[in-house]
Amino acid sequence: MDRPKKLFTVRFSNEEEGQECCLDPFGQNRFLGREGWTPNTDIVETEDAVVILMDLAGMDKASIKIIREGDLLQISGVRKRKQVPGMRRFHRMEIDYGPFQKLFRVPRDLNLESIEAEHKDGLLQVVLPKKAKEPVEIVIEPEETY
Repeated sequence: MDRPKKLFTVRFSNEEEGQECCLDPFGQNRFLGREGWTPNTDIVETEDAVVILMDLAGMDKASIKIIREGDLLQISGVRKRKQVPGMRRFHRMEIDYGPFQKLFRVPRDLNLESIEAEHKDGLLQVVLPKKAKEPVEIVIEPEETY
């Protein structure tokens, strides 16, 4: 997985522990140096998960790829231009077409083995559940006598 040059950080507060968890979307640059586009993305935090919402209108799920490699989550795909029968010329072009890629660095407190994704009504939703916070008891070893 190629690492783009730019690095963006989105932070979420964890009120219970006063810590921050973050996702770093650093795929804002062009896809492998070629022309491309960057889909609009929202990242929200719930009590149990971090949710990535990506606007992928006009795409079917077969043209979207989600790959997790280590602590990186890559969302990529290609949106193809819709052909209009009898089209002679464009008067306005505002819809982005072509390849896209976004990479997110996933924090350690998310369960990377239970990621779920759904594509419905042009919106991709990727749910990254938080790990259960179970207390860990530390055993104090008895003092040795000589």
